This record gives sequence, structure tokens and C-alpha cells, in this order.
Amino acid sequence: MTFEVELKARLRQPEAVEKQIAGLGAFVGEIYKEDVYFKRQGDTALIPTDRYRLRREGPKAVVTFKQMVTADNVEVNDEVEFEVSDVYAFFRFTDRFGFEPFVVKRKKSRVYRIGRANIELNEVEHLGHFVEIEILCDHEADIPAAQTELTRLLGALGLTEADLEPRRYLALIQQAHPVQYRFINDPTLDWPFEEVA
Repeated sequence: MTFEVELKARLRQPEAVEKQIAGLGAFVGEIYKEDVYFKRQGDTALIPTDRYRLRREGPKAVVTFKQMVTADNVEVNDEVEFEVSDVYAFFRFTDRFGFEPFVVKRKKSRVYRIGRANIELNEVEHLGHFVEIEILCDHEADIPAAQTELTRLLGALGLTEADLEPRRYLALIQQAHPVQYRFINDPTLDWPFEEVA
């Protein structure tokens, strides 16, 4: 079991924060991620309990299910992932068994590494700029030390607790861009869904 320990903060000056990060760590690369979140059809909760994500990153598509373990300004998730080789078949499967897309998140990231921490400078469609600082732990007993390390890194970047964004991107996107999606049963489409007014 892997525990993802993470802080997310809004950035008012992304260039200044990136300069701080570059002085402390190593640049890893740039990533573009497109996520489609699924819920059970008819679930009207802002953050449905039964949900999962399909992420497309380059040629790869990965399904992720996360269960929050604790939340005290630091997000801790028990995470399960598996790769999907046929995205269209996966969409058909989810539609057939009563799941529907409800949020799409598109995120451009500049990734750095500081020690064991992964740092992402993100520009999220409809939301703006954020930094995510993440440490993966193999054992639950390691979580408190990871939380302390994340808080220390936040300060080293010139950010404070006031900059933290405890809400999930799911909730923020639904507030900023409230639309619905539907599956399109067409195998010729690269990403078979569309926004519905």
C-alpha cells in the first residue's frame, strides 16, 4: 500500500516560486495531463464517494482510485492504479455499468524533485496556477514525518498556510466550470465524450 502525502497551494507569483524551486532541486520535465472523473449515474454529490479517474498522459491511460485517509491541511490518500490499453473499451465499460464522466481536469505541469519530494508547478484549466508538493510513503507510520517535511518545503518556497488550498480540484472545477458530460459511442473518436449545456 502506498500513501500519497500532499500539499496544494495557490500561486499568485508562479515565476517567483519556480525560481525558488529551481534553486533547491532538479528540473525533471514538463507534463500535460487530461483527467476524466467518473461517478455513478444520478449521484448529485459535489464530491461523490464512488468515483475514479481516467488519466491520459501522452500515449498512456491510467485509472486511479483514491481514498482519503486523513485531511489536516495535508492530503493523505490510499491510492490504487492500473493501466488501460483500450480507452474506448473502458469508456464503453463504464457507461454500460452505470458510471458517467462528471469533471474533466486539464493540467500543464513543470515538475521538479527536491530530495524525496515531487514538486509540480501546475496551470489548471479554468482555475489558474498551483504548486503541489508530494511525498509517497510505503508505511502509514511514515506519514507524520512526510507532513513535517512538506510544511518545511512550503516555507522554503516563500509560501504560508494562508496560501494552502485544501479543496480538491474536483470541487473547484465544478464551481468554476459547471457543465455536464456524456459518453459518445463512436470508436473513431480519440476521447469519446462531450460537454452538454
